[in-house]
Amino acid sequence: MCQAIPRLVLQVADRRAEVLYEGTPMWVAAHGIPDLAVGEYLVVYAGQALERLPKDEAEEMLRFFDDLERMVGEAAG
Repeated sequence: MCQAIPRLVLQVADRRAEVLYEGTPMWVAAHGIPDLAVGEYLVVYAGQALERLPKDEAEEMLRFFDDLERMVGEAAG
């Protein structure tokens, strides 16, 4: 299942962005995201950058997903 999750921008080149995807760099299309810079966060879905996300909001969402994954793992035992 694909999820729209914030991803950290590592590089920007020719309307594409290299983002950190579960610890692995991955290139995604970033059409329509003007003036994108390294260190920003993008919401990415199915290889396409959908929108820029403020750093604090992106990091809060990532913490939530990490906590959720940890809780599910603990519940599964």
